[in-house]
Amino acid sequence: MVKIALVSCGTEYSGIQKEIEKAANKFGAEIILPEIDLDYIDEAYEKFGFSAQSSSLKLMIARAMAIVEGKSKPDAVFIATCFRCAEAALVRNEVRRFIQNNTRIPVVTYSFTERTKADELFIRMEALATTVTRRSILASCIDGKQSGYWNRLDINQRHYRIC
Repeated sequence: MVKIALVSCGTEYSGIQKEIEKAANKFGAEIILPEIDLDYIDEAYEKFGFSAQSSSLKLMIARAMAIVEGKSKPDAVFIATCFRCAEAALVRNEVRRFIQNNTRIPVVTYSFTERTKADELFIRMEALATTVTRRSILASCIDGKQSGYWNRLDINQRHYRIC
């Protein structure tokens, strides 16, 4: 089963947590929450270097830091924040960049509303699950060089490494 780490802010409050889990389960994936200590939140927040006022965003940063430092070992990462929060949009982008620059874990981001349903999340969860399960077919790394069918994905004119 593919383990997808949920790095998010507000999913419980808005009521879409169960929708995210339903979408992941449809494609044979399991949503996990990176476990961290309360003391680690402030430490990770200071290391990250981005000033956020919300305690939920600080928790989101700490969970991302736990993934990068290897304290949590997911197969993929799903980053989600509320559509209406400007601060969360900035943090979501920085967390995505941080994880992509420091790991080889596939990452998908999503900006949700309180009306988001599992059907809207299917394509994102399918992309994560497929990338993890078919990684060897899509690309392989030999001595840090990519080979295979695709050596990068071109999404919105940005290039993402697969391996």
